[in-house]
Amino acid sequence: MTWEKTPEWYEPFKKVVVTSKDKNVVGETVHISGEIAGIKAEWDAETTERIENKTHSWRSTGGSFTGFGSFDFSPSKAGTKLTAMMDYEMPYSIFGKLIDKLRVHKAMEKSVDDGLKKIKAMAEK
Repeated sequence: MTWEKTPEWYEPFKKVVVTSKDKNVVGETVHISGEIAGIKAEWDAETTERIENKTHSWRSTGGSFTGFGSFDFSPSKAGTKLTAMMDYEMPYSIFGKLIDKLRVHKAMEKSVDDGLKKIKAMAEK
């Protein structure tokens, strides 16, 4: 899984640009432009762990989005199990955080579910 291909399956990521010299390694940095539930954001992220066909973890390093996440792949009887985890905090006031929980969080969950379905379809081709 490469950063540049993320917009192909994860609709909220509109554009991902690798900003480091090295790609697909721990320490790789990217700039992400995205939109979720009508809220636009831009941020930088860094790969913190990468084991080919096993795990890809990242954390934000700047911009309007603070968070971290990982994709973990493991064998299963049906093929490969993909587990996605993300924790984030948007730069909102107290009122904004309430809206986040009611609107953005639900949109984020749906987009991750939709994205995982797209990855599955892409992998099965």
